[in-house]
Amino acid sequence: MLNYKQLYYFWHVARCGSVTQAAQQLHLTPQTISGQVAELELSLGVALFNRVGRRLVLTAAGQQARAQAGSIFSLGAELEHTLRHAGQELTMQVGIADSVPRALAFELLAPVMTLATPLRLVCHEERAEQLFSDLARHKLDMVLIDRPLPSDSGERGYNHELGSSPLALFASPELAARAREGFPAALEGLPLLIPGDKSATHDRLLEWYRQQGVHPHIVGQFDDSTLMKSFGKAGMGIFPAPLAMAEEITRLYGVERIATLAEVRLSYYLVSAGRHLSHPGVQAVMAGAKDKLAVLDDR
Repeated sequence: MLNYKQLYYFWHVARCGSVTQAAQQLHLTPQTISGQVAELELSLGVALFNRVGRRLVLTAAGQQARAQAGSIFSLGAELEHTLRHAGQELTMQVGIADSVPRALAFELLAPVMTLATPLRLVCHEERAEQLFSDLARHKLDMVLIDRPLPSDSGERGYNHELGSSPLALFASPELAARAREGFPAALEGLPLLIPGDKSATHDRLLEWYRQQGVHPHIVGQFDDSTLMKSFGKAGMGIFPAPLAMAEEITRLYGVERIATLAEVRLSYYLVSAGRHLSHPGVQAVMAGAKDKLAVLDDR
């Protein structure tokens, strides 16, 4: 029978790429880790690692074992979480990346509050790297973000696309009028406010400017999209936002939509720790997202 403790030690070594680092994480000696992995290889009758210099490299069998071990421990963590909270008030821990507009996050998460079974929604705002790390450790039920979890991130997670929205440009009425005259060439020389470079919008918008042959005059860059819109409201620059939020943005900030960049679509993702979405709140977000974004874009 498979020894799951040995498999767990192997999984940590495979993730870290080093017995020493795995031992530090598990608060054990390297000798203990090495011995347990060697016993696992002996019991399975296959080599899981090859030593290349001072590095450990997974064999083909080791790569398969790592992938399946991750699924095993992910399911185990889900089971533990379910059993620990049985009979308690249901909570939903959501990580929201800085790059996701808060108004859009509200629209996507709103269905959670209308479930037949009441739950407590707890939202966390953090850097994407930290959110993915917390998700892998089951501190979060889901992460809401504008780009998928990279396959080479070293963290385990599953990407579920919620939907997409075209990008639009907004500005104060006076600046918007100037930008519309001969758009997009009229953007040349006009001040531009852009999201931080970790936002998918940042790269997509600058690439669109390049394709139009327009040189962006960037006067501000913001990780906080609300602060960016406040500067836009004050007439200090043109700023981008999803078309799905156009009605709310124009109402709240007193700005006007200059144009919709139909060829630039922003996608939003729900990233989960497990392949299957078992949490009722996460299921509600997934079920309502595409319709919600479609309705917002039609406004």
